[in-house]
Amino acid sequence: MHSRSSRLGNAVFLALATIVLTWQLFIPPALSVANDNDFQKLAGRYCLGNDPRTGPVLFDYTSLRWYFSPSACIRWPQRTAAEIPFLVAMGLNRLFSSRSWFDLRWMGVVYGALFLAGFIWMQHALSFVPQATSFAVQAAYLLVICNAVYVPWFNTFYFDALTFACLTGAIASLCLLVLRPYVSAIGILFTGLWLALVAGSKSQHAAIALVCLPLLWLPSPKRGLGPMWPRVASTFLVVAAAILSLGTIPGSYRGMAPFNVLFYRILPSQPDPARYLAETRIPPFWSRYIGQHTFMPGSALETEAAQEKFATWFDPMDLIGFYARHPSLAWYIAEINLTEASFDRVRMKTGAIEHRLGNYEKSVGKPPQSLSHFLGVWPAAKHAVISGRPLVYLAWIIAVIGAAWALAPPVPRIRILLLTFTACLAIAWTIPMLDGLDAGRHLAIFNFLLDLLVCGEVGMLVQRYVQSNSRG
Repeated sequence: MHSRSSRLGNAVFLALATIVLTWQLFIPPALSVANDNDFQKLAGRYCLGNDPRTGPVLFDYTSLRWYFSPSACIRWPQRTAAEIPFLVAMGLNRLFSSRSWFDLRWMGVVYGALFLAGFIWMQHALSFVPQATSFAVQAAYLLVICNAVYVPWFNTFYFDALTFACLTGAIASLCLLVLRPYVSAIGILFTGLWLALVAGSKSQHAAIALVCLPLLWLPSPKRGLGPMWPRVASTFLVVAAAILSLGTIPGSYRGMAPFNVLFYRILPSQPDPARYLAETRIPPFWSRYIGQHTFMPGSALETEAAQEKFATWFDPMDLIGFYARHPSLAWYIAEINLTEASFDRVRMKTGAIEHRLGNYEKSVGKPPQSLSHFLGVWPAAKHAVISGRPLVYLAWIIAVIGAAWALAPPVPRIRILLLTFTACLAIAWTIPMLDGLDAGRHLAIFNFLLDLLVCGEVGMLVQRYVQSNSRG
């Protein structure tokens, strides 16, 4: 299982992963992802704000130095597990950097360590497959995942960063849990911990972890359920983390996203928008707000009270019912999201304005919204084929999922694992369908899961090739 060559190979791949992360996160010019005004949801709770000499830099440039100031304090109501790595980074910053300012790269240290821990756990899961398969998956992972599309997120305050950092460990744990004849109590607890970090990272991502809960109660082929305490403890961790992120969502959010979908995306595209408004509890005079989104100056939902009021008329469940009655309009939003997700980076498009969330600080001297293409062979190849082509991208999604089911080796219960992973992809796709403006970051999680599946398929192909040669 752990031959000398496999241990040496794993060490080489781990060293390469560490190098490519270090190069992007810490070697000047260090990469990050520009703030779209969401950083204060985490930083504001601890009174961290932009460099007073430069002021806020949104969308165009990143800012790696943040300062403690009473004026930066924001008591954002939502709580997430992202506060845990933030507090660790804060302690490291005080110990090694400063007590008056915060170096954002300490977030990269903590998230990078979590990401590498997930990589090591993936190596452990791959130790039960042929060496050629293991090395093929790890090589694919370096090219597909460890590039500037995903890694710069670790040098940010985005809640999504914790999701990116933990998904690999979570998927590797689920593979061990489902496919191994026997899983130890420690293995079950690790699964619960990884899933809890995903569930608690961001409210929109909690459902991805919750859909995996039944796998915690899948009996082992050799020992059945075994000791109950690790399964109970793991389930409790995941549910508690989901309650933390879901239960503290501001009430105003229930109105903001559906408003953006209906008033900014759907109604402006229809010749008779009043007909659709009449299906809802929204007052008819609100037709004057068609074309607005919640972040526009003077928006109908500019205040928190207005957002909460709108949620009593039209909330996410109402939007789902609206889609069910009008499949063509659901496809209209899906096509917009397919276009957005087809790009290799998050694009936030409002009207004619496109924001691409730049990777560099302004002091580097690059144009606004400049993107790094470090280790970008795979993103560039994919982008050249699918970018801006929604139907081609849809075909790519179907092909990747279909290939996984077709290539899956004849291993007991692998179909259960694939069904769960497909459900995770479906949930990750549904989330942006309920957000009419800021779907890009949610779609980045969908693309990350899809790219993880591509890495697994590389291993499946190599395993098939090796087996066919050995039989020949």
